[in-house]
Amino acid sequence: MPALALALSLALTALPFPAPKLVTAGDNTKADWGTIASIDPAKGTLVLTCADGPVTFSVGPSVQVVSADGKPVGGISSLTPGQNARVYYEVNNGAQAQEIDLQ
Repeated sequence: MPALALALSLALTALPFPAPKLVTAGDNTKADWGTIASIDPAKGTLVLTCADGPVTFSVGPSVQVVSADGKPVGGISSLTPGQNARVYYEVNNGAQAQEIDLQ
């Protein structure tokens, strides 16, 4: 019986998406993935075209981009439109990016 309780507990606390590589996912962490449509490093914005349409993220200067092999490659200035990415974010006065993982 304890094994069943542990398995149920782990299933209920599992993220509904792959865990971010650098930041710790919290209760309010969300993730969207798709193709990068545009980036504006000066304004700190990234537009990702997802299955449900475009999503605009605010990207602060401390947000890291992680390559497909799991290595940090810098900030949003290292991105180019057309790349596939997963953006981990929290909603707080808009979608605030926490980490961007290239696929």
